Amino acid sequence: MQLTDHEKLLLEGASGRAAQLALRIVVRMAGILGARELVPVTSSHIDGCLYHGDGGVEFAERLVELGGRVAVPATLNVGALDLLHPGRVRAGDRRREMALRQMRAYQALGCTPTWTCAPYQAGHRPALGEHVAWGESNAVAFANSVLGARTNRYGDFMDICCALAGRAPRTGLHLGERRRATVVVDTAAIDAGLKRRDIFYPVLG
Repeated sequence: MQLTDHEKLLLEGASGRAAQLALRIVVRMAGILGARELVPVTSSHIDGCLYHGDGGVEFAERLVELGGRVAVPATLNVGALDLLHPGRVRAGDRRREMALRQMRAYQALGCTPTWTCAPYQAGHRPALGEHVAWGESNAVAFANSVLGARTNRYGDFMDICCALAGRAPRTGLHLGERRRATVVVDTAAIDAGLKRRDIFYPVLG
């Protein structure tokens, strides 16, 4: 793994223990994926703020305890609570408490509480060719195809680690050669009326 001087300093703890831990995880994942180096990212969209179990809460709160702050602008995906109408959520008291703790932890890390799976509709629009680290499947597809930004789909924990470190593994859709189409889908036999309906492209996808 080839690291820059800045990345080496991060691994030594120069920017704090949370950034150090985050970059250790990113570097380890890069090795697993076969990446030889990291790529600087300019933003992140965090999918890991949605409560699925106590581990997600504990991880986020640990990063807060270590003094973590995102190194790049980061928006938040949906949370497990409706903060405007919490009583409408069908969940027990403990689940509500844990979900709220997780949402608050990500805010404490400096993430913007957009609470949406469509950050591109909330002003978060990276430019053509820009490297980002996004979670949430539809947002990743939109970023890569419509905006022309470059991101893999970063799952829970990796998304916030990339945001804290400002780095992602240089692999997958971050590489130009991996962005070339390899499949042609012929829709000529599909009714033209269906193609004009809004439901067509989600179904096709």
